Amino acid sequence: MWTSAGRCIIFLALLLLEKTGFVRASAGIDDQQRLVKDLFQGYNKLIRPGKGLDDRTTVIFAINLGVIIFLNDQHQVLKINGYIDLRWNDERLQFDQAQYGGNISTLRMPPGKVWLPEVALVSTTDGKYDSSYKSNLLISPDGSIQWVPPFIYKSSCYINPRFFPFDEQVCKMYFRSLTYNSDEVSLVLGSESFEIKDYRNQTSGTWDLIGAPIFTRKANISGVMRDYVECHLRLRRKSLFYVITILLPCVLICFLTCFVFLLPSRGKTNVCLSILFAIVVFLLLMSDILPAADTLPLLSEFLFFSFCMNILSAFFTVLSMNINYRGPNTHVMPDWMKVIFLRFLPAVLCIQRPKRHPPKARIRRDRSFPPREQYSGPVALYHNPQCTQPIPEVRIEEEQGLIANHKSMAEPFRQNRRSSPILQLRLTPVQTKRMMNKATSPIIVSQRSLDSIISREVEMFAEILADIPGYNDALKAVAYIAANMERKTDKGEVSDDWKFMSQVLDRLLLWIFFIVSSAGSMGIILNSPFLFDYTPSLTDIK
Repeated sequence: MWTSAGRCIIFLALLLLEKTGFVRASAGIDDQQRLVKDLFQGYNKLIRPGKGLDDRTTVIFAINLGVIIFLNDQHQVLKINGYIDLRWNDERLQFDQAQYGGNISTLRMPPGKVWLPEVALVSTTDGKYDSSYKSNLLISPDGSIQWVPPFIYKSSCYINPRFFPFDEQVCKMYFRSLTYNSDEVSLVLGSESFEIKDYRNQTSGTWDLIGAPIFTRKANISGVMRDYVECHLRLRRKSLFYVITILLPCVLICFLTCFVFLLPSRGKTNVCLSILFAIVVFLLLMSDILPAADTLPLLSEFLFFSFCMNILSAFFTVLSMNINYRGPNTHVMPDWMKVIFLRFLPAVLCIQRPKRHPPKARIRRDRSFPPREQYSGPVALYHNPQCTQPIPEVRIEEEQGLIANHKSMAEPFRQNRRSSPILQLRLTPVQTKRMMNKATSPIIVSQRSLDSIISREVEMFAEILADIPGYNDALKAVAYIAANMERKTDKGEVSDDWKFMSQVLDRLLLWIFFIVSSAGSMGIILNSPFLFDYTPSLTDIK
């Protein structure tokens, strides 16, 4: 028999165990075991939930985006991770909480124990259609089931490189039930867009997420209508890296082609070829970055435009060099070319040609030196090309006085030319000129009259030296040297005309190429509709 004291001790022990939860935990474990045993007794996971074969199972679909791992432009592959939220109702798994202790609100079971709708990604590129990790399902007392499996998906993504690097891409992912048609399983959206709560904590460094809508579609696959979910990821490229590394160097190279025409003739072709090789390198770089699509990117169009401009600049550079090295021995400049390139275009292009030095006095080569007996007046041994107007005449009295003065001074030399004071004194040309200046009458005359007087003095001095042995040979040699110098001067002037024409052509091509390059560059680059698109990303919207 238990005494009253023993009964009190047993009661206090049971009360203590109940307060510590040991008894309740043991009862809870027993309740879950009984629940699992009762629910899955006779349960067949191969049979679709529903009251009958015509009853459609509704599956609620939602997706949560975690991280955009990468988007490969060349292979057109998108890799992301996150988790899918699938919910449906299975009447066979309903239970009464009161029969199982009243504390079981959710039952967790592995996915292999219950029926699954077999929703998978059909646009995969690596052969993984379902989730990478099989998480447990959550079963509620009313028979509703929630399955949230995480995933790492590689999906195909069509890349349109038309507006690279100021482009937006829309990657589409397709989910559907692999074995059930629309009459058996109906897919309904739980949310009209991706859930990006987790994505805000780890955004992409290459792309901005502009939109993430989700749509439900129906498709006829092999004669059977099937529901599928179409998930869109609208991504805008962060273009700063590509602008600095690709676009800006390409623009500078394009304008460098224009300034080739400012270089001297030597070395132009080397610069053109170097620019050509640089453009080819960038074209090869573009082929490695972007896919070989049927759409030509704007940046590739710009590089091709720069390539054509460089080819044209090389062609015109060779033409300009050919003109620069022309001379009077090989080419004759037509009159129309002189009018256009030496008169009209320099005025239009604001090119001022340096003034030429006035031509020096030349010995006329078309007249031989006459004998003394034929002197009836001044012999035109001295010729000044600047004297385009007729020399004004000096009064007869003044002219006769000057001639008489010079003849009186020259009379002693005519009597004895061998003992000429000029020859004996061995005067320098400067001293001789001073002596002749002293013989000149102090008459105030114009410059052209002074040229006439000097010509007469030269004639008289020539009379004095006429009978000196070797004088005629020396005079012919001097005339020959003077003729060669004049011919060389004439050839130099013609060569200068060709060089000046080459300079005018370079300046004209500089402006033409600069205008065409500027217009072409702006027309190609500004053609992108996303260049000035300031649509905020979803992560910037609170």
